[in-house]
Amino acid sequence: MDIKVLFPTLVAVSQADAATFAGIQAEVLAQEGRIKSLLRPAWGDQVWSSFEAEKHLFVAAGLHRLREFVETSILEFVARTRESGDMAFVDDYSQSWINVTARHGYQERHNHEREAVGLPVSGAFYFRTNGQDGDLSIMPVDMQTKLFDPEVIAPAVGRLVLFRSEVFHRVGANLTDSDRISFSFNYLLRRPQ
Repeated sequence: MDIKVLFPTLVAVSQADAATFAGIQAEVLAQEGRIKSLLRPAWGDQVWSSFEAEKHLFVAAGLHRLREFVETSILEFVARTRESGDMAFVDDYSQSWINVTARHGYQERHNHEREAVGLPVSGAFYFRTNGQDGDLSIMPVDMQTKLFDPEVIAPAVGRLVLFRSEVFHRVGANLTDSDRISFSFNYLLRRPQ
C-alpha cells in the first residue's frame, strides 16, 4: 500500500495481487446477472450504477472476497496513518455499489460526507478499465486550490484507492469505446466503546 500525504489529505493506493483479483473476478462474474439487474442511470447520461437500487452491494450480491479486500485495506490504512489504530467498522453506515461508465460518462466534483461521528472512509476499486477511460482526481479543499493542483490517479485493473469521505474528487470523462467498471463504497470506523 502506497500512502501519500496530499494538501494535507491522506490517500492510499493499493493493488490486489493476482490470486486476490482472480477470486474477486470469479465472484463478480458469478453474480453478473444479479448485478446487471440493479443498474440504473446515474450521475449523467453515460453512467449506470446500482446505488439507487441497492446500497449494500457487497452483501446483497455476495461479493465476499471484494468486501474482505476492501475492509482489510481500510484497516491497514487506518492502522498506518493514525496514532491509535484500534477502530472497528460501524456496519449500519456501510454502503457499496457498482458504477459502469460508458463513453462520455464522467462524475463531477463531489464528496461522500454524511456527517457521521468517527472516521468515514470512501474509495473505489477498479474491476475493468483500459487505463485511459477517466482518471480519478483528488481535489484540494477550496482554500488550498491556489497552492496545490489536483492529484490525478490513473485507473488500473485491481487498483484500490482510499480516502476520507469528506475529500472532494471527480472522475474524468471516458473518451474510449469500452466501459469502465468500478466499485465504490463508504465505511465508518469508530473506537470500540
